Amino acid sequence: MAATQLFLAQGYEHTTVAQVAERAGVARATVFWHFSDKGSLFREAFNRLLEPIRASLARDYGDLRPDKEIEQRVAVYESFVAEHRQAIIGFVRWAMEENDTRGWLIATLLDLHQRFVGGLTENVVRLVSEDRDAKGLALSLALALDGALFLSFFDPSEERSSHRRAAVKALAAAIQRPS
Repeated sequence: MAATQLFLAQGYEHTTVAQVAERAGVARATVFWHFSDKGSLFREAFNRLLEPIRASLARDYGDLRPDKEIEQRVAVYESFVAEHRQAIIGFVRWAMEENDTRGWLIATLLDLHQRFVGGLTENVVRLVSEDRDAKGLALSLALALDGALFLSFFDPSEERSSHRRAAVKALAAAIQRPS
């Protein structure tokens, strides 16, 4: 989408609706017809980026064993991050800055995270005995994934990324072991 490309290249503050219209090859009025303002356009661009991860969260994994479901959810997370790394960096940067989109962006990211943790928790509950903290274990796995993503902003080397993926895989395996 033209808007996403411009927001990522120039930032929210430096992107205009006129630039988006020009990049998309449409009249400025057409953009305003579909989006009442730049903020609405930004939210739509971000929501479109999140479609694949939202679809995976809504997917019914009932046909998989709980351990395979956890592997699948982790793989979807890692694949989404790998495919959209630059966009994620841009959107997270905007969430950290003061601008018109900050509150909405943070709320959206936290909601997405909660949904991801909720799905993991459902899996872990089916895997571990009642004396283990399924919610805490699921959250630990999500935080390991988030930490790997965060660290990749500063150290994107393939070697370190591989170590972080291995650590996440080891944590997922440890969760599945009996206490």
